[in-house]
Amino acid sequence: RSLNRIIGKSGEPLIRKGVDMAMRLMGEQFVTGETIAEALANARKLEDKGFRYSYDMLGEAALTADDAQAYMVSYQQAIHAIGKASNGRGIYEGPGISIKLSALHPRYSRAQYDRAMEELYPRLKSLTLLARQYDIGINIDAEEADRLEISLDLLEKLCFEPELAGWNGIGFVIQAYQKRCPFVIDYLIDLATRSRRRLMIRLVKGAYWDSEIKRAQMDGLEGYPVYTRKVYTDVSYLACAKKLLAVP
Repeated sequence: RSLNRIIGKSGEPLIRKGVDMAMRLMGEQFVTGETIAEALANARKLEDKGFRYSYDMLGEAALTADDAQAYMVSYQQAIHAIGKASNGRGIYEGPGISIKLSALHPRYSRAQYDRAMEELYPRLKSLTLLARQYDIGINIDAEEADRLEISLDLLEKLCFEPELAGWNGIGFVIQAYQKRCPFVIDYLIDLATRSRRRLMIRLVKGAYWDSEIKRAQMDGLEGYPVYTRKVYTDVSYLACAKKLLAVP
């Protein structure tokens, strides 16, 4: 027993170091850098190999007006940094940015629809115009299912902005685990046709599964807005990718 305790204690630092290294390696797969400058520097090698990046800033939704203003400033700074790093490569060959609308307004929900359209939209438009100055793509990031309709309404309003006519750098992120994803693609195809532009669509599997399931249960819904098994999401991802690639 004494020997086991000695071995156990002597092994603890090694275990801690091993766990720390494993966490760092895993983190580097998902977090390119702690700052936008660090992320841009770390991405250069893979960019040279043909990879393309859309940078996102990790963070929670804004809870106050001060939070929203702070995020707005951070997004502006990030667009300036990404735009300079892009160096005129354009929306397809250069890096872009993804923005979370819930970070730009503390009341980003269907219940505050009018307020969000009145107060949030000008911020979204301002960031998009700034991205256009540098000719870098700007994506509206995917969030929870109950925010899908309002995000699509904001996207549609943005697509018909006269100041953005003829520019194809507006993008939207869709989630394959949402049961509505194929129908959202149909809507986006129609929107692109009506607004006479190409949209940059990024398809992901989804990142809010736990909260979507819990919220549906708390609300007493008969079903869920997302698939409950990963295999269904995998099939949906392939089907949605095929649908997107078939668009002329």
